[in-house]
Amino acid sequence: MKALLLKEKGTLTILDMAFDEKLGPDDVRIKMHTVGICGSDVHFYTHGKIGNFIVKEPMVLGHEASGTIIEVGKNVKSLKAGDRICMEPGVPNLRSRATMEGMYNLDPTVVFWATPPVHGCLRETVVHPAMFCFKLPDNVSYAEGALIEPLSVGVQAVKKANVKPGDVALEP
Repeated sequence: MKALLLKEKGTLTILDMAFDEKLGPDDVRIKMHTVGICGSDVHFYTHGKIGNFIVKEPMVLGHEASGTIIEVGKNVKSLKAGDRICMEPGVPNLRSRATMEGMYNLDPTVVFWATPPVHGCLRETVVHPAMFCFKLPDNVSYAEGALIEPLSVGVQAVKKANVKPGDVALEP
């Protein structure tokens, strides 16, 4: 399948790649429709790293995404082929302390798309756990669906900063 590959710092290419992604009983296969370009994608392209995450091997970029389910695992009941969805790009250890406390995004072993060495989703299809896929209402476009992940990050930042109506964020 075609994928956008960051070969090394400053070098992108689109090429055919094979991915060994088996559909598990709790997974869905998604035909990608819209994938955003995140600041982290740009940073990996321009710097080849973010902190301790260093691009040592070619990596597919992309984690802000939406698409259509084309196949479901045998245990998946809440989603079906044809559903339009967006995805949570980070998959935690479901038994980690952070996950058990309701903060799976803080699991130190989270597997996150487009974070070395994990390939991202700027490709034709991906397999992903159904529990981290969310149906898009008919009035939400694929482009808007791909913005759900960055929107949720912003909402969480505002909540954490305890911003209230009328607060001033910047002064001229």
